[in-house]
Amino acid sequence: MPELWGVLNVTPDSFSDGGKYLEPGAAIDHGRRLLQDGAEVLDIGGESSRPAGRAYGEGFDEVPAVEEIRRVVPVIEVLAGRLGARVSIDTVKPEVATAALAAGASVVNDVRCARDPALAKVAAARGADYVIMHNRGRGEARSPNTDYGDVVEDVLAELLAAAERVERAGVPRASVWLDPGLGFAKTAAQSAELLSSLGRFRKTGYRVLVGPSRKSFIAELAPNPGGEPPPVDDRLGGTAAAVAICVAAEVDAVRVHDVFVMRQLIRVTQALHEAGGGAR
Repeated sequence: MPELWGVLNVTPDSFSDGGKYLEPGAAIDHGRRLLQDGAEVLDIGGESSRPAGRAYGEGFDEVPAVEEIRRVVPVIEVLAGRLGARVSIDTVKPEVATAALAAGASVVNDVRCARDPALAKVAAARGADYVIMHNRGRGEARSPNTDYGDVVEDVLAELLAAAERVERAGVPRASVWLDPGLGFAKTAAQSAELLSSLGRFRKTGYRVLVGPSRKSFIAELAPNPGGEPPPVDDRLGGTAAAVAICVAAEVDAVRVHDVFVMRQLIRVTQALHEAGGGAR
């Protein structure tokens, strides 16, 4: 069964829960709830990565490293340092990764496809795992970012090239994860194609993490009966469908907001799969 990575955004402007957990006390309380609900890793970020476009307007605002550190380190110190949770730091800044790993995080989640070798060097120095999420530009789902010859082949090739950069920086292959980056620099149809092709990513031998939770591609693939896109909080069914596909593909982890529901879904999906003797 895939691991459950719970999303914890310590930001004012993340697409789903921006502002809810900006204060350390609120973030720590939510992290505790995610752990109680079954999260095996807490993915903590202090800077939104929402891409610009129709769904999210102008996209994310860059945050100075000192502010990002101020947001995440007190939360990590409690959740990882005191409670012993496994924590992933969602950042693209080497300074933030350094502070977060010192505070107790053990994974770096890089949403810019390993563009900065300094970030991987920080992870290597601390013996941390490294997640490479596929992305182009600032993640905008429009041309030229979405101009793929074959989206599966191109995303795979770009991720494997990024993995080579990360390994050259000193991160062992066994510590590298690949994330196809659903919704980032992809149309809804391209995200769906990647979801249906997760076996290709598994065959690379790298561990695979997928983050479909509440994303705008769900709203585009399944608009409301009146034709309008469902708001973020009404995308649970689409998220569940995507996570079920991830279970069937035997990915190593899924990154989600609704940990309790997705834990139940994963366990039931796995039990049904096993009761049926596996794929036929």
